[in-house]
Amino acid sequence: MGTKDIQSLSFEDGYDRLEELIEQLETGTLSLEESVALYEEGVRLAKHCGHKLDDAELRVTELLNDAVEEEERGFF
Repeated sequence: MGTKDIQSLSFEDGYDRLEELIEQLETGTLSLEESVALYEEGVRLAKHCGHKLDDAELRVTELLNDAVEEEERGFF
């Protein structure tokens, strides 16, 4: 799976694909080249999922900050 394909994945789809790769690597039946290729894809997927989590955390933090500010101004 190419970098552009990975970037279009949702967190859930990326995580599912990462689990598939781990299962394939754990079988021990792959050639060295296949293993390295899957490992490289796994690293890209892990980074992608990490960025998705960071983005979600930032959004939640911003929403919480907005709620606190609105509460302080008496909107709640």
